[in-house]
Amino acid sequence: MTEAAEPDRLDTLRLALRATLHELALLLLVLASFVSVVHCFFETGYLPQPFIWDPQDTFMDWFNTAYWANHRGAYSVWRSIYPPLSFVLLRLFSISSCYVTSSFAARDCDWLSIVTILASYVAAIAVSYLALRRNDPRTAVMRTLALAFGYRSLYALERGQLLIMCYIAMVVAFGFFATSRPVRAIAAALMINFKPYMLVTTFAWAIRRDWRQLELAAIATVLLYLATWAFVGGGSVAELLANTANWITFTSGDVVGEIYYSTSFNGLFGVIDSGRFPVLRYFRSDTYETFRFVLSTAMAVAQLTGVAALLLAWLQPKAVSITRLAAIALLISLTIRSPGGYTEMFLVFLVFMEPWRGFARIGSITIIYLNALNVDWQISTLPVIHATAWLSGKAVTAQFGIAVGQFTHPIGLLAVLMLLSLDTIREATLTYRTQRPQLSFGAAQAAA
Repeated sequence: MTEAAEPDRLDTLRLALRATLHELALLLLVLASFVSVVHCFFETGYLPQPFIWDPQDTFMDWFNTAYWANHRGAYSVWRSIYPPLSFVLLRLFSISSCYVTSSFAARDCDWLSIVTILASYVAAIAVSYLALRRNDPRTAVMRTLALAFGYRSLYALERGQLLIMCYIAMVVAFGFFATSRPVRAIAAALMINFKPYMLVTTFAWAIRRDWRQLELAAIATVLLYLATWAFVGGGSVAELLANTANWITFTSGDVVGEIYYSTSFNGLFGVIDSGRFPVLRYFRSDTYETFRFVLSTAMAVAQLTGVAALLLAWLQPKAVSITRLAAIALLISLTIRSPGGYTEMFLVFLVFMEPWRGFARIGSITIIYLNALNVDWQISTLPVIHATAWLSGKAVTAQFGIAVGQFTHPIGLLAVLMLLSLDTIREATLTYRTQRPQLSFGAAQAAA
C-alpha cells in the first residue's frame, strides 16, 4: 500500500463512521418517539396523536372492508373504491361466520384477520430488510428499524390497512432482490390491484425504457383484475370510477380527515374554499391569502421540477436508480391529492434505497427519518372524546387536535420532491457530458 493510499482509506473510514453516527442519531429519535407512545398508551389507555383520533377504531380499515367481502353490495351499497382483489383476499383470510351483525362485532371474533394483519406487517419488515441489505448492508439494520417503529408504518398497522400487503408487492417489484421479470410483473400487478394510484410508480420502467418489464406488468395487472372481477362479481371499471368520484365528493367536506393525515395541502384548501373550515376566525384574510399563495407556488414549483426531472431521466435512463424514479413519480401524485398519510410508508422505503451521500440524498433521508417520529404537538384541540379504547379495553378520555405535524409532513414531502428532482436533473446533466440522449425506444438495460 502506498503512503497516499493510507490517508485516503482513513478519510473514507471517517466519512463512513460520521454517516453511520448521523443515521444512528436519527434512528434513536425514532425509537425514542416509539417508547414515548408505548409509555403514553400504558398511562392513558389509548394511542396519542399523531395516531387516529378514534380510540375505538383500531384495525377497522380491515374489518369494515372484510364485512363487505362477506356480504353483497360492496360496490352498489358501500360504494367501495377498492378493486376486487381486496375482497378476494379478505374473503380468504377472514372467518365468514363472524360477520353476521357488524364489522365491530367481527373484530372481536375474527382471530384469523388479526393474525393476518400482524403477519403481513412482519413480512413487510422482513422483505424491507432483504431489499435494504442487498442495497447497502451498512445501513440496512438502522433503516429497517426506522421502518418498523416509525409512525407511517405503525399508522398503517394500527388502521389494519391492506396497504401493508401492497407495500410488500412494491418492495418485491422495485427492491432489486427479485431478478425475474415475471416475478416483478406479478408483484406490480398485485400492487396496482391493491392500490390503483400505485400505477404511477411503474412509469419508472417506461422512463428507463424497460418496455418488456412494463408490458409484462400490464398484462399481469389486467389478467389479475379480470380474474378477481369475475370471482367477486362486481368492481367494473365504470363502478370504480363512479365510486371514486363519489368518494372524492364525500371526503372533501371532512375537515378533520382532510387535515389530519394528508400528504397534500390541496385537501385543506378545498375544505376552506367550501366554507366548512372558518379559517378567517383564526387568521386575517391577507395572512391566509399569503399563506395559500406561498404553499400553492411551492407545490407547483416542486411538481414541475419533478416532471422536468423525469423527462431528463428519460433522455438519460441510466443516470439514476429505478427507485429514485418511482419515488419522484409517487411524490408528484401524493402532493397533488392525498389518499391517506399511511401512503408515506412507500416513500420511506424508496428514499431509504438512496445512499447517504450528497446534500440532496442526505437531506431527503433526514426528512424521512423526522417524518417517521411518533410524536406531534397540538396547536388547536378538537372536542374531547369519551370512549372505550379497543386496544386497552379501558374507558378513556382522549384529546386530539390540529397539530404541527399535519403541516410539516406535507412540507417535508415537497422538500424531498425538490431535493430528489434537482439531484436527478444534476445527475442527468452530468451524464449528458459523456453520453448523448438516447432517443431509441429499445429496452434499456436495468441499472441498479
